[in-house]
Amino acid sequence: MKRPLLLTPLLACVLAAPARASKLDISTEYRLRALSYTNLNIDAQQANDRSMLSQSARLAFAIKDITLSDHKAEPETMDLVIGFRALGIADSTKTFSAPFARIADQYPNARFLPFLENAFVRVKNLGGKNWTLSAGRQNFSLGSGLLLDDNGGGLTGVRAQAELPWGGVQTQGFAFVARNAWGQANALNLFGASFEKRGADGVWEWNHLLEKDRGTQFSEVTGCGVSGCLVGQVTRYFSSIRYHMRFHSIIFEGEAAIERGAANPTGPAPLGNHITYNGNAQVVKAKWKQTFYKDVQGISRVVLARGSGDDPGTPTTNEAFFPSHGKRYDGLERTGFGQFYAATPYDAFGGQSTATVSGLQRGASGIITVGFGLTPPSYKGWVAEFDYFLYQAERNTAAPRTLGSELDLTLRYDFRERFQIHATAAFFRSGHATVFEKNTAKRYMLEAVARF
Repeated sequence: MKRPLLLTPLLACVLAAPARASKLDISTEYRLRALSYTNLNIDAQQANDRSMLSQSARLAFAIKDITLSDHKAEPETMDLVIGFRALGIADSTKTFSAPFARIADQYPNARFLPFLENAFVRVKNLGGKNWTLSAGRQNFSLGSGLLLDDNGGGLTGVRAQAELPWGGVQTQGFAFVARNAWGQANALNLFGASFEKRGADGVWEWNHLLEKDRGTQFSEVTGCGVSGCLVGQVTRYFSSIRYHMRFHSIIFEGEAAIERGAANPTGPAPLGNHITYNGNAQVVKAKWKQTFYKDVQGISRVVLARGSGDDPGTPTTNEAFFPSHGKRYDGLERTGFGQFYAATPYDAFGGQSTATVSGLQRGASGIITVGFGLTPPSYKGWVAEFDYFLYQAERNTAAPRTLGSELDLTLRYDFRERFQIHATAAFFRSGHATVFEKNTAKRYMLEAVARF
């Protein structure tokens, strides 16, 4: 009897919709993944095999177009959005172990108990002006997510969007509070703005982000020893320019970013000095239609990504590019280049090496990824995909820089975007920068996703 009672206010809004031109939208999503990992540690001497069922469920209510005032040229309307999400491992009540513990720490709850992913109000044309204000917990991605993304957990704060009166430039400003890269709750303040200009062939974006991290953490510079310097009151500035376009059968996306900033050491050394940040990153992705045989066409794609690594010759400057809350998690797993290694330009799934924020072995930082893939023509609705990636550390205090390589095989079937079945197999082979002796690791996944 509780659920009907809880829905009564929402149903009342629907019944009154004709009078206010408002409407109720309900969306749901459920995802179940059967996962099997072989050699999670990427170390034959300490093999760690694991199989599990991973779950993700969403339920969202949105009451849209609630009229606030219709006396102005631009009527003021309001949307109320409430969205719940639950993440967890089936029948698991134990504490998460490495490497999944760090991922679980990024979410309010990972026990398959609902948490608020969205709880915000959005007002359009406030004050009769053509702009939109959103306040509360909401999903957010800055551009491609290279600099900032909520990773499906929501960010709490405010966001304002508008179109500038010249040039057709769309702009937005935002301020959010979030967990930092180490999982410390409410330790990270995020401020920024972006500008978007649509051209004849593509879209230009300029993104800017300011991070104020109040948490205590390690900055992996050489001035304080092997582990790096313990710092606090970290301030980082990020700026990026992004261009994405579609021209006939070609889709292209490129983004270049820089990082600057400073932090206060909280440990005994280096006394009297600030730790400074000076990094950069670049990502280029493209895909196009490819003729395989006569008139038989499929899709080819390529990716090039690089994040700068720390220079050991500058003991109090960290050149490793690392935004605290970029796009790198999908539920209780990583997402990135490769189904197993899941690399970004700044971090990856590194097996045992979870003491470093990047997931790489100490001394290694920055990741260079080169990848290419093929999608042959579909057969009776079934689509096969083949992807291959090479990974290398941008810098390493030890000689080896090769992190490894990965081959991914995917088979999928989509039922009108309402129901999807995916099966993937990922085969990772480590390089000497990951472990001294080369090892192999595997990941198998069978996934079912339903949306409405």
